[in-house]
Amino acid sequence: MDSPIESHICSEDPLTEEIIQYLVTYQEEDPCLDYKLEFDPVSEKDWLEITKDICAFANTNGGYLLFGIRNRDKNIVGLEESLSTLLGDANNIIQKVNRHLDPDISSLRSKEFIIDSKRIVGLFIPPSSGVTHLISKDGVFKYPSDKSKILLHKGTFYVRGSAGNHLGDSRDLDSVVERRIEQFRESLMDKVARVVQAPQTSEVFILSKDPTDEEAKRFIIEDSPDSIPIKGMSFTVPPEGIEEEIAAWSVLSRSDSNAIPPSVTLWKWYAERENIEISDEHKLALFVFSVWQGAPAFYWMQELRAQVLQPALIDAIKRRPTGAEVSYMFAISGFLGKGFYKRALSAIGTYRDKLNPRQQQYPSNGPREFCKDLTSKKMTEPEVKELKIDELNEITNQILKTNKEPGLQAKWNAQKIDCYLYARDDRYE
Repeated sequence: MDSPIESHICSEDPLTEEIIQYLVTYQEEDPCLDYKLEFDPVSEKDWLEITKDICAFANTNGGYLLFGIRNRDKNIVGLEESLSTLLGDANNIIQKVNRHLDPDISSLRSKEFIIDSKRIVGLFIPPSSGVTHLISKDGVFKYPSDKSKILLHKGTFYVRGSAGNHLGDSRDLDSVVERRIEQFRESLMDKVARVVQAPQTSEVFILSKDPTDEEAKRFIIEDSPDSIPIKGMSFTVPPEGIEEEIAAWSVLSRSDSNAIPPSVTLWKWYAERENIEISDEHKLALFVFSVWQGAPAFYWMQELRAQVLQPALIDAIKRRPTGAEVSYMFAISGFLGKGFYKRALSAIGTYRDKLNPRQQQYPSNGPREFCKDLTSKKMTEPEVKELKIDELNEITNQILKTNKEPGLQAKWNAQKIDCYLYARDDRYE
């Protein structure tokens, strides 16, 4: 490794107090570490500078920004509580920097620490795998004299070197490509190793894209630690259970964005939701599938974090299939925060003008406007919930009997009940 800090970047928890103590006392220039003494949250210049830092770290090997430490002598100066709280909110930083990045950064982590009775904040930027973040639009700020300066230029990208950030050139682009190839090679070799090291009694099956290929039994090998062996998506050999079927669609959709389960299948899975045990990764895939097909989505997203849901929903909005329910997407986006709602409106482009005027701004009474008509003054909340669960189960059980998705009115009712029962009001943070 070029930097001893890279071992911490790759650790299971890169923001432990032990790691931060090590970074505070590191006392050396390093391509994976930078110190920030001051930061003005109302200064556009400071936000553009931190966007440059984060872009460079993500495009290289990842790294840390430590706020509240003087870069010159590495002394801890500390932060005011209000600034420490603001910088400790990774979602806020993500929203700010993504104004000028494409693709979005989605996996920053930030945490406040007290060292020597002083507040500091550690911001962890993991290396982005498989993507290179470009500046998507000019980053401009104005001096008090009203003179403007462009700090970020559209179409450029930043990387990290021993002397700090610098604009990427052709040699840096070659390095980026080499890293991508190396990441792919390591991933491939890891999968091969899993097969080689598998017990002798294990069977290995290959996913075939050609249903006429008789030599392949069309299985999928997935790389997640808790993956389930998947039987073929051609269904020549049917999956053994719903979990395998969901995992298969989840894997298939990564390489083929058109690979979407039929709508009635999503509804049948939803009918069996209480009996299904799947990983968060597959819940996220179900969330996206449901958003596109208009099936209830809040049940699948209730345990997922905002930093995972937000980029997934933005991507779903941008890549939505023809006929996807845009209004339903915005009903969901309201629960992910007012700032995120504005990002979602921006992501939809010119289609925004076709939205109901009420949906062109954040709901005045909060996101639960979507299902507010389910409350009752005559019944307690537990009584209403019990009644709505019965109503929802009646809709979904009918799907299992008829093998047909519900009619339009039943569909809307199911979406609203799903929201009422399972939506979280803490914006998933």
